[in-house]
Amino acid sequence: MFERYTERARRVIFFARYEASQFGSHTIETEHLLLGLVREDKNLTHRFIAQSSTAEEIREAVKQRSTIHEKVSTSIDLPLTDECKRVLAYAAEEAEALDHRHIGTEHLLLGVLREGNSLAAQILSERGIRLNTIREELRNNTVKIADTLPGIRGQMDLYSQGPLPEAGVVPDETTARRIAEAVWTKAYCNEPDDRAEANTAELKFDVWIVTGRHLQNSAVLVAFIQKADGRILRIHLEPSNP
Repeated sequence: MFERYTERARRVIFFARYEASQFGSHTIETEHLLLGLVREDKNLTHRFIAQSSTAEEIREAVKQRSTIHEKVSTSIDLPLTDECKRVLAYAAEEAEALDHRHIGTEHLLLGVLREGNSLAAQILSERGIRLNTIREELRNNTVKIADTLPGIRGQMDLYSQGPLPEAGVVPDETTARRIAEAVWTKAYCNEPDDRAEANTAELKFDVWIVTGRHLQNSAVLVAFIQKADGRILRIHLEPSNP
């Protein structure tokens, strides 16, 4: 069921299950998914939620509107509610609509918002967080990445006509870092002297997760690159703390 999920998205499900057990719930509700999201992906929280509410405020809102029972053992298998199942189905649809091969935390957030009558969606809506706004920003970011990568897109089209190299289009850490730097520079560096530098590249579930920084303003940069075909799954910039 979770084969297409990024590692972070899978951890969201894990944390949602943990949150449900801590609230004494015998099912995983949408509010537990929301708590899993804000707990796992700080970048996503900062990008879309932090302007309206902190992670602590989200948690407090869930507590105030939930009935808390005795904690459930984490060894007990907790099923997803029908609402949560629909959220996951919506997340898959959102990933497809954006032409993303993997389902990430941003798609789960869209899925939560689409389940509009759920407690999680209501908590977000009350804080001014809108489905169409986030969807449009993700769509614009996807288009922007596609427009800045003609060489890689061409390479992907070439390989789509035949077998991929056994080692993948992005076979090693050095290649992943160079691709990330090229993408970040095009997307985020507006001045001739601006530079983006990759610091680490880690391969997980056949996806390179590259982290780095913008040398002029010290912003944190992240890129997710498919090892097999070089597809850029997502890039993200997190402004540095003042």
